[in-house]
Amino acid sequence: MRSADVSLVIANSRHNVRYLSGGYYYHFHLNSTRMARSQYLPFLGIPRHAPEKSFYVQRPDESGQIEAEGLWIPVRVEALRGTLTAASSLAGRIRGMGLAHSRIALELPFLPADAFLALRAELPDAEFVDATPLLEALRTIKSEGELLIMRQAYANLAEAIHAAFIASRPGETTMEIAGRTELEIERRGMSFLFALVCAGPGFLRAPSSARWEPGQILHIDAGGSDREYIADICRMACMGEPSPLAKELHGACIEVQDLVRSKVKPGLRCCDLLEIGEKASRSYPFSQYARFVIHGIGMVPYEPPVFLPPNESTLEAGMVLSIETDFIHPEVGHVKIEDAVAVTEDGCEGFGDKGREWTIIG
Repeated sequence: MRSADVSLVIANSRHNVRYLSGGYYYHFHLNSTRMARSQYLPFLGIPRHAPEKSFYVQRPDESGQIEAEGLWIPVRVEALRGTLTAASSLAGRIRGMGLAHSRIALELPFLPADAFLALRAELPDAEFVDATPLLEALRTIKSEGELLIMRQAYANLAEAIHAAFIASRPGETTMEIAGRTELEIERRGMSFLFALVCAGPGFLRAPSSARWEPGQILHIDAGGSDREYIADICRMACMGEPSPLAKELHGACIEVQDLVRSKVKPGLRCCDLLEIGEKASRSYPFSQYARFVIHGIGMVPYEPPVFLPPNESTLEAGMVLSIETDFIHPEVGHVKIEDAVAVTEDGCEGFGDKGREWTIIG
């Protein structure tokens, strides 16, 4: 907050409210915020140099859950349902703290427009700036507790994808396989996020009426979350023995992934790691079909660290990275392996590595 020169940081997105509160979010709106003509809108505020004055703008019927979970935030401000009432209560709290003329950080990409306009009207002398970079920086280095959640989430996701492969039968649609993947993810206590299922040689990854037939490859690129922490990997299967070219493409994915993972260590420039992966993926006869991507992941996909130049940031222990190598080949289809690693003091630890080899059905 000092570096951003702000007097107050306010979170309202579900992931940042849960991050700053230590996991709390009103259970009634955990999966849907919409209600009548508006939506549920919590605000969690932390003032600079005064955490004892941190506050939470809540609905009255949240009190029971707040007390049961022992929410650490000392000050509670009640607001009736809706974005405008929440914004009005927030503005009243800011005035009461003597911060009406201050520089205040809000989550601008996640704040409803009517709430922002109401805050501007009620606090005309305040300067509002975006809190997103500040909150991203807070989340970049994961604690041991966060890494434990992510490690288990990735293990569960890898098991779910494998189970979805094993239960599949010739001629099933990718929509049916995506539905099975969703059930397997939820069966393991996670929230389902997405399932991109692609049967080769086609490239369509949206669940559809396309069928997985004998001799074809299939990938499941799926995501689930546990307490907002996201797991996202991609694994390959084939209905019968893969063709020699399919094996070669998959082997290239594994080679690129393993090379990049072997280079991960604290102090390495992020842009240099991206260059290593891009160079490796361009070293094959079929490299015109290659794609290499690397990004940070945690509560948000593509959160820091940033890998694209001219960014000069370096890896630090506690960061979690998603590493992806694709070969999108017209004869075979979309061959892809996506892994996750946590940066450690002397290298990295793989999360959810089960199933990186082919899963053969039939």
